[in-house]
Amino acid sequence: MSRRGLIIGLTLALLAPGLAQAADKLPVKLSKVFPYLDKYLAIPPDQRNHFALGYVIQVNGKPATGMNAAILEADGRRTPLPINAEGWVTKLPTAAQLASASFTADAPPNPDFGVHMRISPAMPPAQEYNPRDLELAVSQANAGMDRVAGMMRFAVPTLIGVSFPGAGSGKAKLADGREAPLPMAAGAPYYDPKLLAGATRIVLAKAPTRLAFKDNK
Repeated sequence: MSRRGLIIGLTLALLAPGLAQAADKLPVKLSKVFPYLDKYLAIPPDQRNHFALGYVIQVNGKPATGMNAAILEADGRRTPLPINAEGWVTKLPTAAQLASASFTADAPPNPDFGVHMRISPAMPPAQEYNPRDLELAVSQANAGMDRVAGMMRFAVPTLIGVSFPGAGSGKAKLADGREAPLPMAAGAPYYDPKLLAGATRIVLAKAPTRLAFKDNK
């Protein structure tokens, strides 16, 4: 597994172990479709309320939009697994479901399944942010990855800030009344607390399309 193949602050392509191999033998255990979710849910809620995991299911290299997916409960009940227009699962399984339920779907013959997983700040797109909330998202996510990755933590990039794709540009309002432009990376402004100590408000040119973590690479 590559340096970015365990878990990453932006987006990663991760082949769910067992899902691809068992695609023609559905149902398959939920834990194989949602890797690391059990470890995330085991973190106390007040230690993960500023970051979240997201998953998109792929079939034959494309988001599984329109696929009729469901959670097959241990007692045989089927609970719909909602997938949005971009293929992201909009309601993740519970810890209890991960432990006992399975994934099933109306899939094409011989499907090639895969999973994209994203760890991101748990804040909606907006034009202004409190820097403390962004800093808490970074610290919680780093601590969460410590717990999830365990001995493989050395292979995971450290998160240093929050990026705002689609925002165009941004600035930090400082405690002494000055303003400083946000640095840019990959065409998006980002907030790094170490570069903008004393910021009291982050103001963007427009609301971003989403929030993402900026790592140290």
